[in-house]
Order: sequence, then structure tokens, then C-alpha cells
Amino acid sequence: MNREQQLSEAFVSLTDLTADDVDPLVLLRRLVDHSVRLTSIDAAGVMLSNAHGRLRPFCATSDLVEVTEMFQGQIAQGPCVDSYTTGAPVHADDLADYTQRWPAFIPLATAAGFHGAHALPLRVRDQQVGALNLLTHTPTSLSDSDSRLLQALADVAVTAVITWTAGPLRPLDIVTRTQIALSQKAALDIASGMLAATADITPVQAVTHLIRYASVRGERPTEIAEQLVRRAITPQTVLQNAS
Repeated sequence: MNREQQLSEAFVSLTDLTADDVDPLVLLRRLVDHSVRLTSIDAAGVMLSNAHGRLRPFCATSDLVEVTEMFQGQIAQGPCVDSYTTGAPVHADDLADYTQRWPAFIPLATAAGFHGAHALPLRVRDQQVGALNLLTHTPTSLSDSDSRLLQALADVAVTAVITWTAGPLRPLDIVTRTQIALSQKAALDIASGMLAATADITPVQAVTHLIRYASVRGERPTEIAEQLVRRAITPQTVLQNAS
């Protein structure tokens, strides 16, 4: 598959669920996966803002990424926080040059193996709803073309997540739908923890199993997560039939 085909596939995959039953988890996981596959970025994640304007982790390509996101949200410091606050991209090619700007964040990020970080704002109709977290293992600059591509993918994905119903969209509607997505993430965290503990795998691997099982069943991953939390199905059922 050439570059043009890869880009077309990426944009199509982020817009083929714009229906009433769109699943935020699926769309935003596709966004982070495409971010890594199509650029020089090594790892990616999405953070969404809660009703109090604080960023919370939503999805990531690895557990280490989610740790850096969780820490940024807790200390209100880091590239994602700055991008969300200003509504502008943040590029820290070499984290070693930003110890004064983010003194608490830098040690954790480097301990997790990341030495470069970029963040792009997630917004709907000029309203900030979160940030796209982009990390690299070595100091790495993000080209203008890759930055534009990632912003375009992010805009498409977050708009699909937030505006999946017809009719005028008010600012309060955007906040409400962002909270719905975060509530679904809470159920997913519990369910993935159950799967991870049962199979002795990482939470990210557990989410992959859950998504595969949902695909086999023709259901939304969030519905499967809720069934696991309610004990309507067992972790073993999901793990044994996720293929």
C-alpha cells in the first residue's frame, strides 16, 4: 500500500462510524494508531477534558504513554496541558531543553523512555476538548507536513466523536458528550483491569482483546465493558473468543 492509499484509508476509518452508535473508543484508538503508523512518532495518546476543565487520559498506544498522560493531568503540567490551554500546537523536540518549563513532567517522561514530545489541540468549533499526545524515544522534530496531517486526522476524529447526531450543536452539548466519552472510559478501565488480571497481560493488551471480542460479536467495545463490569459475561469468555 503506497502513501496515498494509507492516508485515504486513515481518513476513511475515522469517518465510517459517524452514526448514532458511534463508539468514541474505536475512533480515538484509530487516531493514535494512525499517528504512529503514518509519521515518525513512536507513541501517541488522547487526553480529554472533564467538566472541570482538567485533562484526563482516554486512550493510548502503550501503558507508558497513559502514565505520562495521567501525570500531566494530575500536576497540570506538560505539552498536552499547554496545548489544551492555549489551543495551539506544542513542540518539544528534545525534552532536555524544557526542564525549566516542565520541571515535574520531564523526569517522569524520560524515565518512561521518551525524550521528545509534541501535542496538538483537540477542538470542536473552536471549543477546546482535549489534546493529542505525541511522544518519541529520541529527540525528534515533527515536520510541517506531518504536523498538518496529524492535526487534520485529529480534527476529523474528534468531530466525529462529538457531533454524531444531526441538528445544531451547542457548547454545552460538546461538554456533555465529552463527559459521556470519559464515563465510558471509566467502565473500560475497570473491564480492562479485570481482563489484565485474569490473563496476566497489560491493560493496553486487554483493551485490544476487548475490541476484538466486540468486533466478533458485532457490538460496541463500551457495551462489552459494561457487561464485564455487571458480571453479565466473564473475562474468560472475552479472552477465549477474541479472535
